[in-house]
Amino acid sequence: MASVIGVLALAAGVFWLEAPGLIRRKRIRELIWLLAFLGAGTALYAALTLEVRLPNPFEIIPWMFGWLR
Repeated sequence: MASVIGVLALAAGVFWLEAPGLIRRKRIRELIWLLAFLGAGTALYAALTLEVRLPNPFEIIPWMFGWLR
């Protein structure tokens, strides 16, 4: 649990350092991408650390391209 709190603190620090400059330069699209990727990475790390069983993303490939056979 301590590592999840550490990663949350690190993500908050990255946001605290990057967001004001993006807002000041009116780079809203980049700010949205920063939030999306930072949030996704933090959520995936927290799930991995808390040993949540995540599905294998490669298992969806046969479903997506099965109609090509």
